[in-house]
Amino acid sequence: MTSLRDVVNFLFGAPGQPVRGRSTEMLDDGVVQVEYAGDDHVYLVTVRQIPRVALPLQGPVEAGEVSGVPVELVGVAVANHVEVTLDAARGAARDAALSAFRQLYRRWEHDKGRGEPPSWPAEEIGAIPMAISDDLGTVYRRHSGRAGGHGSEFEARWSYLPVPSAQASRLTLRFAPHGGDPVEVELPLP
Repeated sequence: MTSLRDVVNFLFGAPGQPVRGRSTEMLDDGVVQVEYAGDDHVYLVTVRQIPRVALPLQGPVEAGEVSGVPVELVGVAVANHVEVTLDAARGAARDAALSAFRQLYRRWEHDKGRGEPPSWPAEEIGAIPMAISDDLGTVYRRHSGRAGGHGSEFEARWSYLPVPSAQASRLTLRFAPHGGDPVEVELPLP
């Protein structure tokens, strides 16, 4: 577990360690004053630690297919957002697509990075239409996310807002894959 002090130091630098044009002072556990040279303000920043609660998903659930590779819902968690993680199913189709991507990537590296690098395979996963709602009728919107990276070429992790209400007891994810049957997953909220 990462401490609040470690997070604050990562974000703002360790107190007492000068950073050009900025000073920080830890006022309390998780409360930092940040001051920039020449600015007529100081900033009071509060860093809160929010638990991430994984919802009970009974194994991967097929959510669609992208370029012939089955895509699975592999995780849903709640923190200060709803986090949905999708990944390619293990198997021959994934292996072939990964091999092809790596070959393209090596070619791009060999060309000394001229032009745009090839898209991560995970970027295509965002094309699978997905909607999230809860038993109170709240509709969640995609806020941010990441897709791909070395070692996680097929993994897409999306954050949805708002944070589920304490009165909500169930979260529903609906996938509408192109050319496939809709998939609905209901999960209990903590």
